[in-house]
Amino acid sequence: MAELSASEYAKRHDISTRRAQAAAADGQLDARWVGGRWLIDDAAPHRHQPGRPLSRRSADALMARLTDEPDWANGLSPSERGRTLARIVELRQGTTPSERLALWLRTAYPTMRGFDAPTADLPDLRLDTRLTPGGSSDERSGMSDGGRLEAHVSAVDLDAVVHEYLLVPSRRPNVVLRVHDGAAPRPLPLGALIADLATNTGPRERAAADRLIHEGSR
Repeated sequence: MAELSASEYAKRHDISTRRAQAAAADGQLDARWVGGRWLIDDAAPHRHQPGRPLSRRSADALMARLTDEPDWANGLSPSERGRTLARIVELRQGTTPSERLALWLRTAYPTMRGFDAPTADLPDLRLDTRLTPGGSSDERSGMSDGGRLEAHVSAVDLDAVVHEYLLVPSRRPNVVLRVHDGAAPRPLPLGALIADLATNTGPRERAAADRLIHEGSR
């Protein structure tokens, strides 16, 4: 057993000591409490091993590979390609890969911004070419969005869309937008759809992401 203290484990995996301790206490790491401190088994496979979120470059490469884009590896170094392929294998061998993907993408993927829109305007919003449907609003998810539009939009277009459709920020939104610094993807790549679903905390969305990830291995 290769046991490390929480501080040693944190240094090796480039995380904070407090985070390593919390993961040990939550049962996310194979660890035991001895003499007032956690000893973590670094040789054992961990269910939810903490680690750094992916950079935007690595996240883009991962989503391109999930989309099976033929040029996904263009511009990547051999080590970057290898790490991306290893992540794909890890996802497709996992029972709930959406949880791992959500951790990797937590800082590199556009966050959701919720708005309330007049119900009568939702049909026009769905047809607006500045928006790209995503998440449960994308038919590939196999879900019904229940009258709640999820979409991607460019930051350049956001203010105009908000103004034209009288969108109001809301904690219980019927419109959820992911805002991109550049152009919003159109059509939405499969990898981005999977990311939409995985970074949503809803169990139905996570299950849909798991299904799409596993289908890619068939």
